[in-house]
Amino acid sequence: MYDTVNMVRDTSFDRQAVEERAKEIGFHLTDKHWETIDFIKKFYDYHEDEGLKVGDYSNALKGKYSKQGGLKYLYSLFPDGPINTVTRLAGIPVNSVRNDSMGSVQ
Repeated sequence: MYDTVNMVRDTSFDRQAVEERAKEIGFHLTDKHWETIDFIKKFYDYHEDEGLKVGDYSNALKGKYSKQGGLKYLYSLFPDGPINTVTRLAGIPVNSVRNDSMGSVQ
């Protein structure tokens, strides 16, 4: 289980770069999208030395959004896949998202 309560906000997060990546893929960001992107960026920054896998991101998101419906809720926000889309928008390097049995991240 990951400590997602005490993660520290990364003040160097380039929100304009996220907006540009979203425009490139034709994606409009709402406050709900930003909340998820901010969360996954903080999660990555807090755990980046741990060799995170797709399942780690999935478990963190399921835990964070369990009251809203977990991955079902996240797929309503990110229909092309929450992990793939959020990590791409957040600028998380692809090589830091290791594939496991839950699917790939491009």
